[in-house]
Amino acid sequence: MNKSIDSEIDISPSDWSDVAVFLAVYDAGSLMAASEQLELSQPTVGRRLAAFEKRMGVNLFARVGRRLAPTEIAHKIEDSARKMSREMLSIKRFADGSVSGLHGQVTVSANEGTGSEWLVPVLAELQRVYPDISIELRKESRTADLVQREADIALRMRRPTQLDLITRKLASVGFGFYAAKSWLDQNDPIEEMADLNGRRWVWGVFGPGRTDLLGDYLKERQIESEVALRTDSPAAQLRAVQEGMGLAVLSHRWASKHPDLCRVLPEVAAATYSLWLVTHEDLRHSARIRAVADHIAAAAERDASLFAHGSQSSSMETPTRLG
Repeated sequence: MNKSIDSEIDISPSDWSDVAVFLAVYDAGSLMAASEQLELSQPTVGRRLAAFEKRMGVNLFARVGRRLAPTEIAHKIEDSARKMSREMLSIKRFADGSVSGLHGQVTVSANEGTGSEWLVPVLAELQRVYPDISIELRKESRTADLVQREADIALRMRRPTQLDLITRKLASVGFGFYAAKSWLDQNDPIEEMADLNGRRWVWGVFGPGRTDLLGDYLKERQIESEVALRTDSPAAQLRAVQEGMGLAVLSHRWASKHPDLCRVLPEVAAATYSLWLVTHEDLRHSARIRAVADHIAAAAERDASLFAHGSQSSSMETPTRLG
């Protein structure tokens, strides 16, 4: 496979399915990382990449240590491969957006706390209304790329800025200081902000932006703290607080589900974020995706007080529509 760099390289329609493999390896730098991204086995990625190289008669990667480095030819075709990938995804989104039936799969991406503690019961309600819609729920340890169809719908704590995405604010999410009742019984009382100095904390650093609610808050107020545990898992953070490892910044919604936790300095708001529902504009006419989005939005409206303050409202609002 020694075609020259300046030779004409033609990626035919028969290669479309392997363009994604080429780009994944190009971006990830290894078969293992690409296989995780594509959710394929490593041998499958290796075979498809080798077949792609054989059909084109070129070497696209060279092994450098443990990584696969793109060759000059790979750099040359990268732009064309990305354009092809975007066009194919656009065709798929258009086709999916034209489907009018309330059946088929919808992929929803959400962070661990919202996705497991709040969204699963909401999706259970959805299944009773639309039993022919199948949901794939993905924990958003990194931001799912809706343009690349990694998800049809995403719940985000930050509003995306891409012009081809539709966004809708679902709720304001309030955060406060919490500790286990057992921890509070064994430590000096906390009656004012100054009493937070020198306390042990369970730090949570979450999401694609590695949001550090506690660190930001304490630094702004020049409060000295001792880190008992730092984690990127909301579930692990919650469990650590329940086990008495220290104070933490938790969402009111999540903390309200656990009677063994107590809010500290209830008059102080540690942070407030907005929860957004995001989908691609090409999918706005897909009946099943629209149904799922509307159902999630209606549930968020119903639970607006729960998100903001940790208290449950009894009313169920009429669903709103994606615009």
